[in-house]
Amino acid sequence: MDFKIRTFENEADKDFFDKLNFESFKHDFIRGKDIPEEEARKKFREFEAADPLDPWGKDHLTYFASTLEGELAGLIWLAERKAFYKFKEQLVWIYNLHVIPKYRRRGLARKLLAKADEWAMEQGLNSIGCHTLDFNTQARSLYESLGYKLIATHNESCFYEKKIGVLHF
Repeated sequence: MDFKIRTFENEADKDFFDKLNFESFKHDFIRGKDIPEEEARKKFREFEAADPLDPWGKDHLTYFASTLEGELAGLIWLAERKAFYKFKEQLVWIYNLHVIPKYRRRGLARKLLAKADEWAMEQGLNSIGCHTLDFNTQARSLYESLGYKLIATHNESCFYEKKIGVLHF
């Protein structure tokens, strides 16, 4: 299946972004807990308030994927970050990579990650980093198959980094 990958276009993109960001939070932090939706949303708001980010800010970029018919299928949220934790240089950080279930296993996540590579090179950065949880073996396998190296673990967290070439103009 072919997909179109693009940057932000309209308010429907923001709604889709918010929906997938919440779904990713539930997958990672509410997993296996039987709690009401409103309680999950409250926990998500607390999580967001603890580390407020502006996904529409100048150092952030989100790519949206849609079918050729226009149905939104996934996204990747990227940002430039200074060196932190085990990352030794400024890098592009993947805050969220999410493909809705009916479009998984069709190469879409790989296409979105390729956009991360392109954007990092355009920014003149040599490295892309991300975080996933150890139980998310599909994400870990995907990252590793694309050259991401596990550089640190902490509790359930797995931190990955990929070194990339830099375009010279």
